[in-house]
Amino acid sequence: MESIQSVENLLNKQHVPFFNVAEITNLVLYESKNQQILKWLHLQKNEVDQMKDNVNHYLGKEDVRINEFFYQDRIGGNSAGLGLALTGLIIRGDLQNNVAIAVTGAINETGEVLPIGVLKEKILSAEKYGLPFMMIPTKNAEEAEEIQKEQNINMKILTVSHVDEAVQLINEMNDKTR
Repeated sequence: MESIQSVENLLNKQHVPFFNVAEITNLVLYESKNQQILKWLHLQKNEVDQMKDNVNHYLGKEDVRINEFFYQDRIGGNSAGLGLALTGLIIRGDLQNNVAIAVTGAINETGEVLPIGVLKEKILSAEKYGLPFMMIPTKNAEEAEEIQKEQNINMKILTVSHVDEAVQLINEMNDKTR
């Protein structure tokens, strides 16, 4: 197509819902292909397997209920890592939460929260469902601020750089609601 705007116009004309249209360059296309080849050759783990390993390592053991998440169809990426780690802490009784919070963020095996992609779509989804808070990686804070301004989103965005920091924030929020 000629431009991103022409693609958006076509999608609108056809009543196809979308969050964002982005140009795919050859660099992006070939990077994706190269990553897939590395996975086929077993030289690189896919993101979901790496997320599973990181979450289980951070929690110190595997949990059947957490692992059920990984057996779903159509799961991709690693941005559920923070949410899964927090869920694991809730399951084993180390964390309690009564506040509705959207959560996104990849984690490494030590619990450091890593940046994620497709943030605009995640923020728009959380807002669509009326969630008052969203927890995201600190490294995505600037992007989130731009999205909030651009989309006129009033949801409170909380940024964290480690799972422990997320736990502290959740505990503070729950203390305020008691």
